[in-house]
Amino acid sequence: MNPGPMVSALLRNKTGAILVALQVAVTLAIVINSLYIIVLRVEKMNRETGIDVANVIITYVRGFGDDFDVVDSITNDINLIKSIPGVVAATVSNHVPLSGSGSGTGLRTVADLSIDSISTARYRWSEEGLDSLGVKLSRGRNFLPEEVNFIRPEDDPPAPASILITQDLADALFGEEDALGKTVYWGSLEPSTIVGIIGRMHGSWVNWDKLGNVVIQPGKPAYTTNKLIIRVEPGMRDELIPVIEETLGESNRARVVKSVRPLEELAARSYRRDRGMAIILSIVISLLIGLTALVIVGLTAFHVTQRTKQIGTRRALGARRIDIIRQFMLENWLITTMGAFIGVVLTVAVAYWLETSFELERLDWSYLPIGIVVLWVLSSVAVFAPARRAAAVSPAVATRSV
Repeated sequence: MNPGPMVSALLRNKTGAILVALQVAVTLAIVINSLYIIVLRVEKMNRETGIDVANVIITYVRGFGDDFDVVDSITNDINLIKSIPGVVAATVSNHVPLSGSGSGTGLRTVADLSIDSISTARYRWSEEGLDSLGVKLSRGRNFLPEEVNFIRPEDDPPAPASILITQDLADALFGEEDALGKTVYWGSLEPSTIVGIIGRMHGSWVNWDKLGNVVIQPGKPAYTTNKLIIRVEPGMRDELIPVIEETLGESNRARVVKSVRPLEELAARSYRRDRGMAIILSIVISLLIGLTALVIVGLTAFHVTQRTKQIGTRRALGARRIDIIRQFMLENWLITTMGAFIGVVLTVAVAYWLETSFELERLDWSYLPIGIVVLWVLSSVAVFAPARRAAAVSPAVATRSV
């Protein structure tokens, strides 16, 4: 087609074209970076935890009274829970993974305080702890029953002879060497031997970059408030939550059942900021794309109104309807492409700022061509209806007085 009318029209309406190009550029920069952040957040929330999250129930119980026998209470509670049909395993634990609450420590491979320790989350549970979370050993052994004792608040037990650690922690401590059977040292420089390696297990703090560093000590915490970790058969979690709550509530009046809830709920609470950010950014993307489409539709409709006589003249000179549609589509494509080029520079600048200021991962540049293509499609769809209206202008308009 003859590019003369298209170039002439764009030169006469430079302001509108520039504003639309800038709108496209800003949209591209915000949408690409926001979409990448959403993808990172979704991937973060969907990480493999190594835990059977969907089938684990967490129960908080609290005893009261000077004569409350916490050891007897925990023993009876665990036995009672395990007697419920559908329960796979149960243990008492000092902390709950993925809950946002826990304790940490540091381990060394040599008994030397001058050497930096490796940070790790720390848990204490019985030999049923692995089964209670659905965590799998990749090699080595679990705790033996004789290695597990009750730990009261007033106790100051020595470092355990045997511990379990995750593969992530093993890699951080020993690199490519096999950690099984190796000795590690606590802050007190007391030694412990690694008897089992857990393939994967996440700790308590989902935003920690060392989430996979976990060490397990043998023991059954016997505190005023205790956390019971219970795993049930697949599909029975929601059915057994009220059963467990009722059974425990009726069995011992010397303590209260503070809550019985799925681990999935606690994990969702830990990830609520990530989920909230993903939702907000999704809304921003939708609104911005909608606004850009409306701007394109509005500007094109305005151009059609302004250029009705010109369109009629072209129609009178033999231009077909498809030629008019093509003209507006190509004009819009040029404006969008100009905006896309500006948007690429702006996207890179924003991505660099986010990377350096907020320690986000580097932007995956494959998002850029995809974003540009999506904007081309969006702008083409937005401009099509006004372009069809322009093509419907009668050639007789050319003979009318302005």
